Order: sequence, then structure tokens, then C-alpha cells
Amino acid sequence: MQSLQPTRPLGAFPQLRRLHFFSPHTQELIAAYLAYLRARHYAPSTQDNTLRALKSFAVLMPEARRTALYQDLTQATPADIDAWIEAAFQQPLAPATIVTCRRGLQSFFVFLRDQGVLAQSPIQLPRHQILVPMQLPRPMAEAEVVAFFRVIDTLQDRTMFLFMLRCGLRVSEVSGLPWAAIDLGPGTLRVDNSKGQVDRVVSLSPDVATALRQWQQLQGATASYVFPSRMARKGGLPLGARQIRNRMTRYLKLAGITKHYSPHSLRHTFATQLLNAGASLEVVKELMGHRSLQMTLRYTQLYDRTKRAQYDQAMAQVEQRQGLRRR
Repeated sequence: MQSLQPTRPLGAFPQLRRLHFFSPHTQELIAAYLAYLRARHYAPSTQDNTLRALKSFAVLMPEARRTALYQDLTQATPADIDAWIEAAFQQPLAPATIVTCRRGLQSFFVFLRDQGVLAQSPIQLPRHQILVPMQLPRPMAEAEVVAFFRVIDTLQDRTMFLFMLRCGLRVSEVSGLPWAAIDLGPGTLRVDNSKGQVDRVVSLSPDVATALRQWQQLQGATASYVFPSRMARKGGLPLGARQIRNRMTRYLKLAGITKHYSPHSLRHTFATQLLNAGASLEVVKELMGHRSLQMTLRYTQLYDRTKRAQYDQAMAQVEQRQGLRRR
């Protein structure tokens, strides 16, 4: 097989430090793939998912195979993938997480194959197919939302979590939100290069707009990001998604909420509340930034009020048509 040279030097990808255990040769292959993703305008999260998948594979691969695969990842076999999947389930990682990693690995190996570095990908379907249980989203109950926001003790955090609850933003979208994306005049927020490369414009609810104006006055005019990191070594960079998750965990504990919720639960709540208020699936689709209506149908659930109202309306028509109601 031919040697593949990266189109950018390794220094262009400082995140490769997370994969320091791989040989320079393997890191060059990974750098070439990252350059390929950048050149085709894939979202930064796609690059991060690739690195996360490669690290998972490296950490969980059989110890007897580590030396050979760390030296040259193109030597991976279907049996290595089998062993990694088994180890991932024993961790235990969630099936959806394993599937996401497998897809990241598959894309990387397919790239190497297309570049002539690899004869074929070691990931084979249906051999490495993984069944992911279909679970309904878990929005927070109204009382839980009230209790959660009642214990938030900083304007920054209140504004941050309101963006998820009122605008349906993902944690990554809140983390990297620049002031330039917000127009307080008409009360809109533009989200570019989101998941699936979908751009969207969302409206700011009155409570979000009020909190945002207060936070802007408190923060000053020099910050590029709405929620910058407080860490000196990350000066000028946005607050990390992990820090946001940790803050939510702390507030949930303070509120006495024992159920496991993540920032994404607030996004679920946003969609559910819109549907319960009578918003159409098409509108929710646009506000959520989904590529297709099918994604919205999987992502959200019609809760009791919406389902019951539509059921009663439909049954009234059925009963009237059939004439079965007792007089």
C-alpha cells in the first residue's frame, strides 16, 4: 500500500496530543483525515467525534494488539473491531455511544481505503451492526424546570440554560455562541454550521432577551463569546461543554432533583413545550435545526395535552360519522 502524506503539518492539529500513544506514522494518517474533513467544511464536532472514536478504540483494544496497532492502525482487522465492541459493552458504554464511535472509525478507515492506504475497512456490516434501543426523549417536568431555575445563583448560568430551554440550543451551540450571532433589535439568534451542517435562525423569548441584555451590560463589550471561560489559560475561549454539564449537575442536586438530566434534556423540553402549545411539527423542525421531519418525529414526543386534544377531536368526528353514540 502507498504512503499517505497529510495535506497539513501535524502542528495544524494540536488536538492530536490526545492521541499521543499512536506512532508518528499513524498520527500522520489521522492528520490527513482531519485535513480532509476541514477542506470539506465538516463541523468541528465531526473532527472531535473522530478523535473520540479513535481514542476509544485505542484504549479498549486487546492489550496483545496494542503495540502493533499503535504503530500502524492500518493493521486493524475485523477481529479487532469485534474485541473493541465487546470491551465497549463491558465498560459499559451506551449502545448509541458505541454506534457513534463505530461510525467515526468507519469513516476514517473508508478514507484510508479511498486513498489507497488500506485494502478494505476492518469494519464490516452486518457483522459489526449494533442494535440501538429506541427510547423516548426525557423532557423535564414543569415543576422540575421551576425548581431547577430557582436554585441558579448567577446571571450567566441562568442566561445559559435559558438559551437551551427557550431556544432549543444544543450544549455545543451555547458553548461556542458568539455575540456576533445575536441581534437584540429584532430579537433573533443565528446558528451557523450546526449539527448536520444546518443553519437556522431562532427567536429570543422575552425572558431570554432580558437576561441577555443584563448579562451583556455586566460582561462588558470586549468579549467575543457570550459565555467565555473563566480559566486564565483559556483566555478568550468559550466555556467548555463539559463545564456546562457539570454546572447543570450541581444545580440539579441543589434543587433536589434525583432524575438524571443533561443540558440536552432542556432541548427536549423546549420541543415538547412547543408541541403541547400547538406548534406544528414543521415549525419545531425548523427551530430545532433538523434536516428532515423524520428526525423531529424521533426526537420529540407529543405529550398528554396535545395527544389527548387530537384524540378527542378525531374520536368526535368518528363517533358522529358512525352514529354509535347513545342518545
